[in-house]
Amino acid sequence: IICIMTNNALALTLTIKNPCSDQVLSWGIDSDSETSVGSFTVKTLQNHQISFEGSEAGISSIFQTPIGSEAIDIVSDTEMYAYGWCYTVNGIGPEEYPDQVMVGNEDQILWYFGSAHYKDGQWLTQCEPSSSRRFTAFCEDQRDI
Repeated sequence: IICIMTNNALALTLTIKNPCSDQVLSWGIDSDSETSVGSFTVKTLQNHQISFEGSEAGISSIFQTPIGSEAIDIVSDTEMYAYGWCYTVNGIGPEEYPDQVMVGNEDQILWYFGSAHYKDGQWLTQCEPSSSRRFTAFCEDQRDI
């Protein structure tokens, strides 16, 4: 499902990818000034009554995704995946918290449920999209969010 609220190609857009499917929600606005990714995300989620936990500094749950120990998929004694929400701006994953990254018209923000892979004492990846490895314990209980 794609819900775009503007036809203006110069709009600031926020897209949230469903953690259990390829569906997305997307909104766009014309912005007179810059705002932070965190501020725009929180305001947009609140305005559209999307369930979330977090703040401008970071989002821990959207669509009632698990957090904390519930967001860990233990594969073995030496391997696990830790899941959480990650974001990109114009296709690039900043290393800063979302309240520190400024955006404006023409910028595209994408939030997606990602994983960090830990194996044999090392973190191998971070923010790998969950579409490459769905969090089965969560997604089995979900249909269309």
